[in-house]
Amino acid sequence: MQYQNETFKGERIDLDGKMFHGCTFESCELVFSGDRPPTFSDNRFVDTVFVMTGHATRTMYLLSNIYHAGDGGRQVVEDIFDELRAGNIHGKEITTKVPNTKDHSMA
Repeated sequence: MQYQNETFKGERIDLDGKMFHGCTFESCELVFSGDRPPTFSDNRFVDTVFVMTGHATRTMYLLSNIYHAGDGGRQVVEDIFDELRAGNIHGKEITTKVPNTKDHSMA
């Protein structure tokens, strides 16, 4: 489903597989369960939160566990976010670098 130039106020919106262009979200909960990712372009978010459920929650836990595994883990997660910032993950697999530690451990 595609939404264009719509305003959502105080709603809980399931994001999976939806497209949003030029929309405004005010005081909303945007819910992603880890199915097909939504597409966003030129949207505005005001007092709005993203809620992860299902597989998306598991991914968040995985990233947190890697991050807190030690210095090498932190770098792995930072590298993932660098890729996100650069827009380099859309539609492809990503890999991380081997941690810069003597034995390639996470600590």
